[in-house]
Amino acid sequence: MKDLIPANRLAVLMLAGIATAAVAQDSGEPVRQEVWLGENLAVSYAARTEGDWLVVDVWHEPGWHTYAMDNVQRAREVTGKARPDTELPTVITPSPGIELAASWRQTVPTELSQPELRWYTWGFADRSFFAARVLRADPGGWVQVDAQACTDRLCAMVDGLRVPVTESAGRSVDPESLAAVQSSEE
Repeated sequence: MKDLIPANRLAVLMLAGIATAAVAQDSGEPVRQEVWLGENLAVSYAARTEGDWLVVDVWHEPGWHTYAMDNVQRAREVTGKARPDTELPTVITPSPGIELAASWRQTVPTELSQPELRWYTWGFADRSFFAARVLRADPGGWVQVDAQACTDRLCAMVDGLRVPVTESAGRSVDPESLAAVQSSEE
């Protein structure tokens, strides 16, 4: 009889996991794609269309941060160097079935620079957003996220993370309130 208890507990845990996933789908909450460094969850991403906007939502675990899409351009502006010392920017690439109508926007980044080390960088903690208007977003689309998630001592690379794009009737953020990403020509 004791041998059946672990199997029953496993079945209950599996059913609880299935129920949690079903609730997430029913509530319209997209499933998050997680990035781990060893046993530590660093950051998670979800993507959805909200009307004519593609929105990528980012949740940073306590102590973790990622970097602005225009991190290199910002560092160039401050240092005047063509190749400044800075962290890797966040890059979001839509799948072929998603066509953007405009440039990306992002949560206003926080300056994380260390001028005494001649290191200039901007990024996000807690929750942040990226958004771009879309011309077309076919069902089954995804975005690929390439980024760097760091603490004050560790970094986890986000390499080619595919995040499925779902559809939402609601609005998670006002995309117009987000900052325009500086283009590389600036």
